[in-house]
Amino acid sequence: MNGHQIQSKIISMGIEVLDAVRQRTLDQYTEGPSVKESRLFFLLLPFFDGKEWSPEIEASAKTVSIVYAALHAHDQVREDAPIIKEQQLTVLAGDLYSGIYYQMLVNTKNIAMVQRLASAIIQVSEKKTSFFEGVVRPLEEVEDAISIIETELLMSFYRFYGFTEYETLAKQAMLYIRYADELQRLQSKNYSHALRELNTSFVDEIYTEHWLLEKLDSLHGKILTSIADCSLDYELEKYLLHQITPHQHRAEQLTREG
Repeated sequence: MNGHQIQSKIISMGIEVLDAVRQRTLDQYTEGPSVKESRLFFLLLPFFDGKEWSPEIEASAKTVSIVYAALHAHDQVREDAPIIKEQQLTVLAGDLYSGIYYQMLVNTKNIAMVQRLASAIIQVSEKKTSFFEGVVRPLEEVEDAISIIETELLMSFYRFYGFTEYETLAKQAMLYIRYADELQRLQSKNYSHALRELNTSFVDEIYTEHWLLEKLDSLHGKILTSIADCSLDYELEKYLLHQITPHQHRAEQLTREG
């Protein structure tokens, strides 16, 4: 499967997910549903790599994407914002997406998958909530929370369908993407809840930036090793490295060091 075919499949699934959750009034007043290309890529990675891929697995992958969209919609509600129409509709959007994915799960009559995803959703929600507690935590706990938020839904999907050989690579790559986003947020002073917690672990933001750069370099090396361990074909490996984890931070680091 070449890069164009990979991209086409990702776009196709993204459109199907958006069509399943789109609601005109909510889209007018909110950001609308969000479906990240990187998440779709890793949900589809077993398919791209030639694993058996049934209609049930395809439906479950779409459902996981809708779960991500629901959780993202709730994230857009700022705790310091006034209760205005846009904020109320953003909450309703998250509730709408949640209702859709529970309906999809029930329609599949796959009770075991429903239970597995429900457990993952609880874990992710608890970790997201922990960023609002205002408690200074060890750096390792913040890292653990970020890891669960970014990867637990995907890991549940992999484990349920026996795709565990991709777990390590997917975790590393999704964390790479998250930390690259946090680095960009730090540099633009657009702080996420997780980034504020990371900043409390360091005496100055310059140390947070250095930590993020070191984290990205470490993950980059691990990703290369994991790609080799998974024996991905050349086109799939190239797409992953150039479209999903493009390594822009490395040029930034070299510029600073030079």
